[in-house]
Amino acid sequence: MEGFEESIGGKWILLRNEGFDEYLAAMGIGYIKRKIAGAVTTTMELRKVGDKRIRVITKGPKDMDNQINLDEEVDEVDPFDNKIRVKVTWDPNLKVMKTVSNPAEGSSAKLSIVERKILDNGELLMEVTMPNDNIVCKRYFKRDSA
Repeated sequence: MEGFEESIGGKWILLRNEGFDEYLAAMGIGYIKRKIAGAVTTTMELRKVGDKRIRVITKGPKDMDNQINLDEEVDEVDPFDNKIRVKVTWDPNLKVMKTVSNPAEGSSAKLSIVERKILDNGELLMEVTMPNDNIVCKRYFKRDSA
């Protein structure tokens, strides 16, 4: 967990999205709900809990509070209420948190890879890739100074 708190740890406020509507559409979300989700202010808090545990608190279209041990695959539910198998890793050299979500058996979820990292301008980039659908969604956050 070396470098986690100093780099991506803390509270973040969404600045802008790229490809968010396409991502939601690929997940089967209808037009009206996509427009609402795109207009809602989103905050994300990333915290280290102990030596190998991450807590991600998201407030926005759907509030979520997840804790997961690094490098362990676990059963979770995605923001769309689909059952998934999730594994989170932290690369201390690149300062990148990576989450790989695979659909659980019988789930309508889709394979997605989420990478969170700090850009040179200090923004946090959360890049969601759905490789089987050729979808890339980028969400940019600024650190909450409050």
